[in-house]
Amino acid sequence: MSGICGWISWDGAPVTESDLERMCRPVAYRGPDGIETWVGAGAGLAHLALYITPESRDEIQPLHDPESGLVLVADARIDNRDELIPVLRGKGGLQCDRPTDADLILAAYQSWGHDCPSHLIGDFAFAIWDTRERALFLARDPMALRNLCFRAEHNRFLFATEPKQLTAARGVTRELFVPAVAAFLAGGHGSPEWTFQTGIQRFLTGHALTVQRGRMRQWRYWNPDTRTQIHYRSEHEYAEHLAELMKQAVRPRLRSIRPAGLLLSGGVDSGAVAATAGWLLANEPGNGVTRPTAYSFAWDELRQCDERHISGPLAEYCGIPVSDLPSDDAWPLTSGSEDLVEEDTPFLFGHYVLLERAAARAREDGIGPIFGGDRGDLVWGMEIYDFPALLRTGRWKTLLHELNVLARWRGKPLRRLARREAISVLRESARHRQKSWGSIPPFRRYASTPRRTRWPEWLSREMIAYAREAHEEAWVEPVPAFSYHAARERYRAITTPLHMHGVEASERMHARHQQTFVDPWSDRRIAEFACQIPQRVLTRVGEPKLLAKQALARLVPEQYVSAMRKIVPTPLFQRGLCGEGRAAAADLLRGSLAARAGFVDGGALYAAHHDFCEGSPASVAIIWRALTLELWLRARLSAAERPVF
Repeated sequence: MSGICGWISWDGAPVTESDLERMCRPVAYRGPDGIETWVGAGAGLAHLALYITPESRDEIQPLHDPESGLVLVADARIDNRDELIPVLRGKGGLQCDRPTDADLILAAYQSWGHDCPSHLIGDFAFAIWDTRERALFLARDPMALRNLCFRAEHNRFLFATEPKQLTAARGVTRELFVPAVAAFLAGGHGSPEWTFQTGIQRFLTGHALTVQRGRMRQWRYWNPDTRTQIHYRSEHEYAEHLAELMKQAVRPRLRSIRPAGLLLSGGVDSGAVAATAGWLLANEPGNGVTRPTAYSFAWDELRQCDERHISGPLAEYCGIPVSDLPSDDAWPLTSGSEDLVEEDTPFLFGHYVLLERAAARAREDGIGPIFGGDRGDLVWGMEIYDFPALLRTGRWKTLLHELNVLARWRGKPLRRLARREAISVLRESARHRQKSWGSIPPFRRYASTPRRTRWPEWLSREMIAYAREAHEEAWVEPVPAFSYHAARERYRAITTPLHMHGVEASERMHARHQQTFVDPWSDRRIAEFACQIPQRVLTRVGEPKLLAKQALARLVPEQYVSAMRKIVPTPLFQRGLCGEGRAAAADLLRGSLAARAGFVDGGALYAAHHDFCEGSPASVAIIWRALTLELWLRARLSAAERPVF
């Protein structure tokens, strides 16, 4: 991953190269191929370079166009280059023979102005400073594959790839943002723009922003087209469409001057990446794509976690070499875990040691782009069942059968399940159509009834108050006006804040290892397709990821598709919390900094962990968040900075 940052002084105060170097220093790992700065009147921008694509070696950033007075810094990979180049040349905004991605973004801005991000497909975060108008324009890709944050003050505006760059800036003090901590401990995330640092905001995905003379305007430039619905005559046509989109998503991400890597499990999501890459290598030789190396977790003790009997044959068929990673000792809370915690956030994957091990091996192998299948489950999986579609089409027998199957899976009476599904649809539809249905009492009641939330018993009263406020603020996030409940649920799944945090964490982790994290299932075109087709085509009760498997069957033989099955390494997680890592967890909770700060009841939290290890059905996710917060406070906050509630 590359990195960017900038400092704009509205009062004309000078910005020096040393100011920018200070902001670059905490993330120097993002610039192994060089760090360059541009300084003008009351403004400065910096770029940290990591060369991945063939064009990136020719980039000169910050990119300054003296004729227009525009200066650009970008952390980007533009995937629709072939479509953009002739259009931009026709508009006269592209003069060079071999344009870089930075050239394309700047030309797009000169051609379409503030609407330029909607014309770009790929992963990007960029800023353009207009030296003549003294105006700043920023944009971030819709799927959070590039990080961006900012700090708006009265006399200046700061932006950067990571919050630690902003806290390193002259005149910025580090102060914990307590509402974000409360939301985190309670299992949520609060408002999408929150970070854990007071005064620093996360740049919203799919948004653009302008700032001029201290006045800021932010807007969403991307949402799936809710007016377009894709209907084919057969499921085969949907599968053909998805298979083609998979090729479009994987192909540009394999264009690399460095070897590519793939985190390969036995599941459909990463398996689809391997299958698509294998198809491209076999059918499109000479198209510039690189052959990836797969990294698979190897288990000798915890054999129930091993997936190599699934992923190995697939990789062999696709002609992809595999590197096995010993994993039995990679439980969470191992010695040195505090060194793996990010400075800016306590968010930490439960299997973070596994991921760090893979990233470290990939770094030894010189890997540039490294593939994950993180968003695959959200795009074409999940338990999103379009029962109203069966009602609309009069397929009562099928509806009853699927409800019966689902009731057995969830261990609930059919009548109760059916009532809950109906209420869920009515509540969502009422919220969606409040303006037209607001006068009808039953729908008004469903629209205004909040979902009940159980707060952890060990959370302090003050933090519960913060968490309740954060929960309510997050609840009102707008959803596009899809015609059907299931499509809205799919959109919510694709853009869930939890996954946005996860993608950002993956990006940061791989950046520390001088890699660029890529996820084909975060391609905007795939997300749009998933929201515009009938949801019963994507997945049905008893047929998870139906369409994905049908599309995969067009790339590899059926035997490999039918064998795919994701195995979650839960036994390893249990080993970390209740086995070998139990003492480390207990030590964290026994001397809890969060308890000293008044965030939690230390005794109650310690007891909750003990009860969980003894078999209590307590929420493991919530307890894990409390543990990672402790790791974070100990690893990143000095004694002088420890929070006092």
